[in-house]
Amino acid sequence: KPLMKPLLIGLIAATLPASLLANVHDTCEIVIVKEVVDADGGRMTVAAYKPASDFIEAAKKDAKTVTLSDEGNPIRGVICTRNDLVPADADYSILATGVPLSLSQDFDSADSDILTVYFDKGAFTYRYTSDYPMSSEFEDTLSATLSEFTGRDHGLIKEADINN
Repeated sequence: KPLMKPLLIGLIAATLPASLLANVHDTCEIVIVKEVVDADGGRMTVAAYKPASDFIEAAKKDAKTVTLSDEGNPIRGVICTRNDLVPADADYSILATGVPLSLSQDFDSADSDILTVYFDKGAFTYRYTSDYPMSSEFEDTLSATLSEFTGRDHGLIKEADINN
């Protein structure tokens, strides 16, 4: 009998979708652009990747005031590895900072889909890279999600955007 409860919990957990068990942002990194200078004065711009947990927590508290740099280097994006590429409600705080969010099943695979969501001309929009077209269900869900995100009070629309 002592083994029955853990076994039952394990069986229930095995039948739940992984998205309910894991934090949506467990596998996210910030993309930082750095300039590296060698001993001879040669310069090179490189991208560096760091865990995004601190950035995401700050964005959840107040996306409008989050610091968009890491150790003086600009944060150019957030990348998250997950199966479902439609941005989750929890992703809104990242997007509300104005930093692009890229989602992929596997960023290291040439066969994986990549969805990048960013704010442009007064609305959240996306770029989708894949060997396969989006399904109509995926495209409809993505469009509805981004439309709903655009309608929120994110503070990304500036006076100049309204006049153009």
